[in-house]
Amino acid sequence: MTKIKREINVSDYLKINHSNSILVDTRENDAYRFGTIEGAVNIPFDKISELYNLPKNKVIYLFCQTGETTENLTDLLADAGYEVYNITGGYREYLKIKFYNAG
Repeated sequence: MTKIKREINVSDYLKINHSNSILVDTRENDAYRFGTIEGAVNIPFDKISELYNLPKNKVIYLFCQTGETTENLTDLLADAGYEVYNITGGYREYLKIKFYNAG
């Protein structure tokens, strides 16, 4: 059985309406405090069980530093009944876009 890719790139994520969604930064607390995508809540990877406390009536968007770690988390949450997407490229890609557009 082929898994459905549940992912969105940073550019597309920044263009959509976020009123019915939760953005989760899974990086460590120190990295989150240093900077994150606006509106993100921090649930570090070592506390991933807390992800299962998120409401299932919201769309969940996950990101880490590069998008690789959250790729697997996306599958786990989808299997648990969440509508969830991995933000490909993660925070690193967000910073590239942010600084490219600032210039």
